[in-house]
Amino acid sequence: MPQSWGRPSFSVACLVNRARQATKNDRLPQMRAHIPVSRQVERALVCVLAVCAAVHAGVVQGVVIEHASGRPMARTRVRLQPVPAPGVDAKIITIRAGTSGHFMFPSVPEGMYLLTAFRDHYFPASYGQRQPSGQGIPFQVTSDSELFAELRMRRMGAIAGRVLDENGIGLPGVNVVAYRTRLPLRIAAQAVSDDRGVFRIHGLDPGKYWVRSASHTLDDGTGLLPTFSPESHETRDGRAYAVAVDSEMPDADVRPLQGGLLRLTVNLTCQPEKAPVTIHVSSEIGRRSANLFCGPPVSQVFEGLPPVGYDIYAEMQDGSLAGFVELPLINRDESVGLIMAPPPRVTIAYQGLVGAINAQAPISLTVRRQDPSGPGPEREIKTAQTTLEPGYWEMSARASPGQYVESITNLFGGGSRRSWRRERPADWFEVFIDGRFQTSIKVVVSDKGGTIAGTVQTDGKPVPGIPVFMWPIAEQARRSLRGQLQTLSDVNGQYKFNSLPPGDYRVLATFDLSEADDESMELARAITVHVDPSQTANAPLTPWVAP
Repeated sequence: MPQSWGRPSFSVACLVNRARQATKNDRLPQMRAHIPVSRQVERALVCVLAVCAAVHAGVVQGVVIEHASGRPMARTRVRLQPVPAPGVDAKIITIRAGTSGHFMFPSVPEGMYLLTAFRDHYFPASYGQRQPSGQGIPFQVTSDSELFAELRMRRMGAIAGRVLDENGIGLPGVNVVAYRTRLPLRIAAQAVSDDRGVFRIHGLDPGKYWVRSASHTLDDGTGLLPTFSPESHETRDGRAYAVAVDSEMPDADVRPLQGGLLRLTVNLTCQPEKAPVTIHVSSEIGRRSANLFCGPPVSQVFEGLPPVGYDIYAEMQDGSLAGFVELPLINRDESVGLIMAPPPRVTIAYQGLVGAINAQAPISLTVRRQDPSGPGPEREIKTAQTTLEPGYWEMSARASPGQYVESITNLFGGGSRRSWRRERPADWFEVFIDGRFQTSIKVVVSDKGGTIAGTVQTDGKPVPGIPVFMWPIAEQARRSLRGQLQTLSDVNGQYKFNSLPPGDYRVLATFDLSEADDESMELARAITVHVDPSQTANAPLTPWVAP
């Protein structure tokens, strides 16, 4: 367990002993008392004075080690986060561990804190953490307190297996993708099989995953279709692999189904000549891209594509021109035309917003391209007018306290158009931008946001610094709030969620989860709270402890 109470290993006494040893070993003759002490002694004494001063101000220190090997983890980021307190604006402090894995926060102000270590490819490790994928418990720092914490970091999960032909021989160079077992499919991570056909997909959160091989063409021209492990076209027939912390799920073998792969030719129309353009052909299996230059005529051929639906879009590198076209399903070799044009101007119109509306947008939108292979980078729009490249976009917005966003739509149509897609994201609003027309986006805002508030207690005592999760049951509410919400109880155990759409929510307080969804809320038997317009629902909570 990544916690340890006690005195620091690098104590004042230890440093004093080092100073004495340095004095004893000093090569200068003892009789030459007039000569200044050695640099080693100086440094040791400075360390002693610094630590003494720090101890009286409150010290938080410790070591970061790898759980499996017990070895120190140098250069790991360590964060000291204050637990919220009414009227106090405390700041988060982040440092890096030294080469020995040791870290120290000297002169820490009094208060309650959370201590967490972060490193790529590892799960966060927190002081007091009970579950490997859970969160830490807060601790009290006083003016004369000392805390030494041992933070044990565990690797993220992995799935390994082989890509096999019809005779059980490994196939090299095949892309393999892992998806969380939920729709729409979103790529979680991917890998490529080696010379033995072996692949390893790492960096996975705990949960269940589908594994799927991508399309591939063998040396003799045989086409391999995207196939879910062990050997199926559809998710309903695929195996779900359970991934845990610091472990690897083996034997996720895939036998790709054989079939014809297709050719797609994109005929590009754009000016001026020699201007650089990037074309993307994207599906839920992945994205293929190509760089070329404008000129009459210009074509780009994409070989070995499986028969699925695609978004095809192109962007001038300077952003001045863009184009978009979609193919619901390729069932033969296709040729499509893509016309590049200046991105259409988009006007943001607000309805129901409280307060004056002027040229400057009263609230900001966050947008990202809805790429079938995974959402694009987020952009924030703070003005009432902007430009967006044609295609499908996901949008969300945050209103003022007490207000919430009811909907975001295209005033001239352009909502959900993809009849070939079974599922759509339930945590963003979807909008289609048609490159042929100017667009007006309507954001409907309500000023009747509700509130959920309460106190987390155990045995009649408040629980400070505990994560509180809230899951909107209605899909429209999840789009309004961008999915689940999470907060920390303050030093008095109190929590609050503001600006909520009316409806039902599930609420849970626990140290043993890092995120919540419908499944985990059901497992933990989270309470259901109803929120009325402009009203506050009181929801006292008792911490849930994972079995």
